[in-house]
Amino acid sequence: AALPKAAREELKAAFAAFDRDGDGAIDLAELRDALSSLGASEGDAEATLASLDTDGSGGIDFDEFCAAASPLYASSAVALRAAFDFFDADGSGDIDRQELRTILDRLGGSTRKNHDRSETERAVDQVFAAADADADGRVSFPEFISIFTEVFAPSAK
Repeated sequence: AALPKAAREELKAAFAAFDRDGDGAIDLAELRDALSSLGASEGDAEATLASLDTDGSGGIDFDEFCAAASPLYASSAVALRAAFDFFDADGSGDIDRQELRTILDRLGGSTRKNHDRSETERAVDQVFAAADADADGRVSFPEFISIFTEVFAPSAK
């Protein structure tokens, strides 16, 4: 699966940090320096290069770098989907205000002493103001994902 644009932008920055000479490939010396700064042995650099350099060029180009990193992004997407499904209690494919309200109450709102229901309503209003981009009263999975993109990668936009 293709990486999302935001992920590719993040990876470009990481790739550029490893590709110190800017020639478009991470060579053995650059990889050795990067891995040794992380505590890896010299042999680790050779093994890493051998496994990632799929075209046999002697360096890791950006596409090879992305291919190596894509499983990390895939597992993040699986985790986000599981979180979304937790909130989407009725399995409709959207999170509505009642589902969010119920989850917030379960996460501690209504069990606290002196719980003020208006606190929960304010939280629901804030989430929907931020996430419900099309203002249809439901948060879809793409809208849910966009919240995490905004919070964790605001420069990606």
